[in-house]
Amino acid sequence: LDAVLAAGGTNEFAAADRTELYRKDGASTKAYAVRLDRILQKGELGTNYDVQPGDVITVPERSF
Repeated sequence: LDAVLAAGGTNEFAAADRTELYRKDGASTKAYAVRLDRILQKGELGTNYDVQPGDVITVPERSF
């Protein structure tokens, strides 16, 4: 949550509930679902992961 907010937050075009965190784990990369909409709207922090060096966070564009 802090990393996304530091980057300017989301806008009306963001699919915040499909946010992904990608983390290198040895030779492979793991993807973690981040339910940013639930974190922001309902305070559900279960998918609010600590960001580590090298992590990549994507917030896709929602389709209309």
